[in-house]
Amino acid sequence: MVSTSSCSSDEIAIEAGVEKSVNENPILPEDNKEFGIYNTLGYSYNANGEYANSNSIGLKVIDIDQFKIEQSARLVDENTLSQEYSDEYGEDAVAFSKMISKKVSITDQQQLYGKTISNPFSSAITNHPNLFDHRYIYGSYNLLIKQKRFRFNATTDMLSNYLTQDFLKDLQFKTPEQIVHDYGTHVTVDIYTGAKIDILFQAQTTNQDRQSAARAGIRTAVNALNSSISNDTDIQEASKNYAKKLYYKTRGGDKSKGFANLLNLDQNPPKINISDWQSTSNKDNSVLVDFGANGLILIYDLIKDPSKKSQLKLYIDQYLTENQVTLDK
Repeated sequence: MVSTSSCSSDEIAIEAGVEKSVNENPILPEDNKEFGIYNTLGYSYNANGEYANSNSIGLKVIDIDQFKIEQSARLVDENTLSQEYSDEYGEDAVAFSKMISKKVSITDQQQLYGKTISNPFSSAITNHPNLFDHRYIYGSYNLLIKQKRFRFNATTDMLSNYLTQDFLKDLQFKTPEQIVHDYGTHVTVDIYTGAKIDILFQAQTTNQDRQSAARAGIRTAVNALNSSISNDTDIQEASKNYAKKLYYKTRGGDKSKGFANLLNLDQNPPKINISDWQSTSNKDNSVLVDFGANGLILIYDLIKDPSKKSQLKLYIDQYLTENQVTLDK
């Protein structure tokens, strides 16, 4: 379930107590990678990482400078200033992963982007690094400010003529495993930049309807962002949740105004004032925040050499399967 709405509120009420943080994962610092005018467009990306987050961006694959010289009309730069709130939820890590994976057509039949939840919540993962604990439900509620959209109006065949020299050299001398380590699994071809507040919820529940429990959990945890976000039914459903945690973090905007925390939830909600940070979002301090519906392509589809393409395809397809979000039972 994904919903969007417009809201001018400058406070987010979080159902959390004064306890500052959970002894779990430390808050990861915002990525300080530097990108060009077109941000992460044409860069590689690992779909087992965090969804639309520069932390999961690898090395550049498309030579945008050369593409711009020869195909300038096909390099699209749009101003898309907009603001929206969206929520997503799932009865477990797999269901939540599937919901996120459906955002992009190339991954819509998979269960990827696992680090979206395992980076904030170390408890999401069992002793086996690829197995997620079946006991937890998940939800997210995000403020997304889109400043720009960058995309290629080009086929994969056309883009394959504009690979960087470094990538071409690496294809000759590196193994498929090394390529995935340095680059990832996909390439970005349609991106949105701007600012975002990521809010993620994790809990266990006695509710037999785990999907409803997840939905109610995130909506009551963020209970003053929008007057229609939660109701009496949500509150009743959420009362069956326990071991509740909430992670939130800003990306983009003025870093000095940003904030992040990981909280144990209880009955005394503090308010987070977002207006100081929110008002600083502009084109110059924008970061990757979303993909277009067709915003990713598989990196091996850009390779012309049949042998190299076949080897990399075999490895990446297996890599994505083995590292997809899977439950421990």
